[in-house]
Amino acid sequence: MSTPAPSPASQPAREGGGEEEQEWNINVCLGGLFVPEAYITATRQYVAQVNSWSLEELCLEVNVTTAQGSALDSCSFSIKGLKLQGATCANNKLSLSNTISTELPLTQLCWVKQCSEEKRHMVTLPVYLNFTRSDLIFTVDFDIATKEDPHNFYERGVAVLCTE
Repeated sequence: MSTPAPSPASQPAREGGGEEEQEWNINVCLGGLFVPEAYITATRQYVAQVNSWSLEELCLEVNVTTAQGSALDSCSFSIKGLKLQGATCANNKLSLSNTISTELPLTQLCWVKQCSEEKRHMVTLPVYLNFTRSDLIFTVDFDIATKEDPHNFYERGVAVLCTE
């Protein structure tokens, strides 16, 4: 008995490419999802499966961009509607600010194999579902624009929110 041919819809996930891959190039509003942490987990599992990497080898990188039409590769996902409290982000780098909240433009999350071991001036920020900060979804690492101590960001309570 012969096995049926795979459907065209399942080929991009196995081969890691194809025209159908563009359907992943949508902007998702995490705050609008019923279980946003499940979306983050699903993107991680997808990238691991497509590239035959183990989940433990993956590291999340963040890129805040103003380009709405920027192309994404098979390891990247776009998030919209994020808010940054207590800081501003310019050129993908954070600076402390007296502004209570600033809206982040299009944010790209990219799963990469192994985090770079180089010493960079970075801070790890929590990403919360809303302003109550009771639901931690995940954390992201940002470069710091100035030579400030990363602890200043923690003391100020800088965080990313998915909804207001």
